[in-house]
Amino acid sequence: MSQTLHKWLPWLTFVNSSTVKADFIAGITCASMSIPQGIAFAAIAGLPAEYGFYSAIVAPIIAVLFGSSWHMVCGPATAISALLFSSLSGLYAPGSAEFIQAALAITFLAGLIQLALGLAKLGNLTNFVSHAVMVGFITGAAFLIMLSQVQHALTADLPRPENLLSFINALLHVGPQINLYSLSICGVTIVSAMVIRQLSKKLPHYLLALIVGSVFGYFMQAGTHGVPLVGELSEAIPPFALIELSGDTLRELAPGAVVLALIGLLEAASISKAIALKTHQEIDTNREFIGQGMSNVVGSLFSNYMSSGSFTRSGINVEAGASTPLAIIFSSVFLLLILSLIAPLFSHLPIPAMAGIIMLVGWRLIEFKELLHYAKTSRAEISIALVTLLSTIGISLEFGILVGVGLSLALFLNQTAKPNVRILAPMDTNEGRYFHNIMHFDLETCPQIHFIRLDGPLYFGSVDYMAKQFQNIEQELPHKDHWVILCRGLSAIDMQGAHFLKQLVDQRRQSHTQIHLVVRYLWQLDLLKRFGVLDKVGAAHIYPGKGIAIEKIERDMDMQQCARCDKNVFKECHQRKQKGLALIAKVPLSADGN
Repeated sequence: MSQTLHKWLPWLTFVNSSTVKADFIAGITCASMSIPQGIAFAAIAGLPAEYGFYSAIVAPIIAVLFGSSWHMVCGPATAISALLFSSLSGLYAPGSAEFIQAALAITFLAGLIQLALGLAKLGNLTNFVSHAVMVGFITGAAFLIMLSQVQHALTADLPRPENLLSFINALLHVGPQINLYSLSICGVTIVSAMVIRQLSKKLPHYLLALIVGSVFGYFMQAGTHGVPLVGELSEAIPPFALIELSGDTLRELAPGAVVLALIGLLEAASISKAIALKTHQEIDTNREFIGQGMSNVVGSLFSNYMSSGSFTRSGINVEAGASTPLAIIFSSVFLLLILSLIAPLFSHLPIPAMAGIIMLVGWRLIEFKELLHYAKTSRAEISIALVTLLSTIGISLEFGILVGVGLSLALFLNQTAKPNVRILAPMDTNEGRYFHNIMHFDLETCPQIHFIRLDGPLYFGSVDYMAKQFQNIEQELPHKDHWVILCRGLSAIDMQGAHFLKQLVDQRRQSHTQIHLVVRYLWQLDLLKRFGVLDKVGAAHIYPGKGIAIEKIERDMDMQQCARCDKNVFKECHQRKQKGLALIAKVPLSADGN
């Protein structure tokens, strides 16, 4: 029992009086941030405010107990909230009982998908999706989130910003509908948040700005001037929720659940790794998948909607001095206590004040620095980011992320389909004599031997590119009697790749060139044997290293050609040159005197 507990909760051994004190302070700090964010994110998701709090209380505890990151705070997040709204708003009326039930059901389904991926140990899948996809998606979602709050800031009737042209057209003609009381409350809230943050980054500026906006609205008698208020919370304690899943519901929610699960995992994986750079903690991506899955499956049973990692709250947790996951547990407990005490005050919170906070959150999500960095350094990455961004804004959040992931995988496959084929020759350096790329260092090669190194996977997707590289070698460089293929850099070999090697052996033999293989790793040797490549090449032409290959091939080399060669590529060349000269001296003259 103790071994299992230590495996899943290794941080328990680090808990002491000093860490508990640090975690206590960090928990209070993080709880204060969760209040305005819980309200904002629930509004983005089209849910009542209390559902943002439920998700900020239960999900973080489950995620930190089952995940591997000690400091990543989970719960409601901006992009996930916007994506959930986008997935359900076309099927149900936002805020309705049906919408709430569907939000919990899709969370349950997404959690099951995440859990299954984690148990199948597919955590490394996140490595194949470029970070540019998340940059483009989050930036696009941030723009949509900001635009979606314009109607609340103005208390005007505007269409959803997903239909951008209709939204812009309506915004241009909204003048007479603008409620100046709402606009002023929104403006005061935004300015207050910016000023408080400027004064001290340690202060909970979002929460304080909401209080300033609420007080300003109270003295303006906002409610009597048509400014909508949040209203009282139904209850602070997360109630148990029974998930209803029929066949029709599954068909409606499954596509959105897959996208939500994928985005949640990508966001959590990237945040946990970013936080780990500061805390120097080792992250297990598979356990993060399990933690995210469990938090959404269990959380949905306690009225939690879709959650993921929060970079803002995670960063605050670390900056506040959190030492162990107890800080996250404390945060949830403090949030529950605070809400139980101040829940009645939410009835006085103006929605335009909340809209101002959401717009500020959205603005700070836009990855200006990352986009500029991609523009300067990588054409492929900036293309992926921009296509994802434009698809997210112009079509839909789901389509944007799917296009981004598709482009990212296409880029990855394109790179793996172009393995490196290099001709090597020895070169003296300060560190010793090593084989290097002849093109890069302008090296001489032996007239009789090519040393060709293959780097990358040799599989069905790369054989055409590999064949063209060998054709270039044959056309651009003079004929060689021996081709020594160095397999050390091969990362994978499939049946089609092995078939390519066997064809190469046959083609070279027709040109009187012998293929040799230098195979260092047992797994490569086993695959080449299984696919019949070793039999085709011949056991006499398989070597464990370059030195042994040179020693064996020397026996079949033309010594007379060595005698006439002035390249001196190998250390053995001088000795072979002497042998060749001696051989030439022993050859008798022909009848015509030659």
